[in-house]
Parts: sequence; structure tokens; C-alpha cells
Amino acid sequence: MAIGTIGIVSTGDMGHAVGRTLREGGFRVVTALEGRSERSRTLAAKGGIEDIGGLASLVTASDLVMSVMPPAAAAGFATDVAALMTSTGAKPLFADCNAIAPATSREIANIIGGVGGDYLDGGIMGMPPGRKNPPRLYVSGERPERLQILERPDLIVRTLDGGVGRASAIKMCYAALNKGGMTLEALVMIGAAQLGLSGELHRELTEAQPQMLARIEGRVPWLAADADRWAGEMLEIARTFADVGLTPRIHEGAADIFNLLAQSSLASETRETADRSRTLEEAVEAFAASLSDRGRDAAD
Repeated sequence: MAIGTIGIVSTGDMGHAVGRTLREGGFRVVTALEGRSERSRTLAAKGGIEDIGGLASLVTASDLVMSVMPPAAAAGFATDVAALMTSTGAKPLFADCNAIAPATSREIANIIGGVGGDYLDGGIMGMPPGRKNPPRLYVSGERPERLQILERPDLIVRTLDGGVGRASAIKMCYAALNKGGMTLEALVMIGAAQLGLSGELHRELTEAQPQMLARIEGRVPWLAADADRWAGEMLEIARTFADVGLTPRIHEGAADIFNLLAQSSLASETRETADRSRTLEEAVEAFAASLSDRGRDAAD
């Protein structure tokens, strides 16, 4: 099957950047902005992605549909696309590129396959195209090499044997370390503040672990902007590890930390509007205030 038109939903931070680089590679890239947020519209325009209107138009126009969205929305979106495949008769290749557990990916494969659609399991790792190192799009399923055509200088495509779930699994392992580690850093910084030991911990890290301190200062103050969708990702990781006999509790706890940050006064920010002058201490103060609010709500 030739891939000429690619439909991307949604055009968030990763989706619009992937769409931009694919458009630059010669593909027609479309999205469905009906009912979408102003931010999605702005980022789609920034990526030069064509708004085709509703999801039905996207399904009928696309040779490939790429799902790039928060993990909690992935199965619902696949269900909507499957219904449109049935009603329109269009059968674009469907690639789920979300941070989901292998079991979730197999469930989505059944949704798409149940209406005669063709499915590939994907996982994107790294920053969006155009920032630092190129992201890696891992692909598995039946003939994953079909997506090799998408490779660009700023988008690496890597195929995996072993069927649906393999690409999702490597994404889960990577995110478990990377984003899971972010929650541990946030937990320790908030905990030290609650214990009245922020200054002492800062001095110890400055003397013994300056690189660790620099990493914490470089990312923890802005975690709230992504915390809501990353909480769902942590639960997918928990499911992944539980399915192979490992404890889910570590990443269930990570989801709880992201939920705490998502309740903070900083959660209304986006990556575009985040205050990049904010210090770690200021962020921790805002996060700790959410902890106090949570305690009052529980008492009520």
C-alpha cells in the first residue's frame, strides 16, 4: 500500500512536530480540528498541517492514520475510527503511537482488526522532531517495515519483530526510567520541604551529586504542564510490569505524584506558556501547597 496522505490526531507537542517533519518529507499531512482546542489549532498551523474538518473526512482521505495523544484517550479514539471505517468503507492503516501498555495495544489491535482494518503498534521515544536528538519511532506488528518510509533526518524509524505489543513495551520500559525518575525527584524535593530540610538537601546534592541537582533543577519546575497526561502513562507502565509478574506499585505511586502536580497552581501552563525563570524552590512551594489542599479536602 502506498502512503501518500497521513492523518495525525492529535496535533499536540509531539503530534504537530511529527506532522511537520512528515510534510517536509513530501507527504500530505492532515488532521481533524473539529472540536479541538485553540492550542491544537495553533500548533497544527505551526506545523503546516492541513485541517480537514471532521474525523470522518480524515479517515476517508488518509492512507495512514497516526494516533498521537494522551494514553487515556487512545482506546476511545481507536473505537471512533473503527466505527468510521465501518460506516465509510475506508480502511487506512492505523498506527497507535501512544504511551500504552502492550495489553492496551493488543486491545486496540482487536478494535481495528474487528472491522477489517490493519494495525501497527508504535512507540515514540525522545523529544519531538527538531529538538536536540531525533526521536525514535519504534514499530511492531505485521510488516512493521511499512512505516520505514516515514524516516527523516529528524525522525528515526526502528522496527521490531515479535508482533503487536513489542513497540509499546520498549516505550514503557524507557518511560518507566525517564518520567518515572522525574516523579521520584519531585517527591524527594517536596518531601524535603515538608520536613524543613530543603537547604540541607540542596547543600548535600551540591557537594556530592551536582549533576543530579542540575538535572532536577532543569526539569522538575515545569512538570506540572504535562502532569495530567503523564499520570495516565504511569498507570500504563504499572499495567505493563504487573502483566509480567512485577510490582505495579512503583508506577502507581508515580501516577499519584503526577496527579498531585496536576492539581497545583502551575498546571494551567503549557510548554509554550511555562515560566522558564521559575526556580526549583518556587515550584516545590507550589507543589507543596497542593499537598496541603489535598489534606484539607480529605479532612472535609
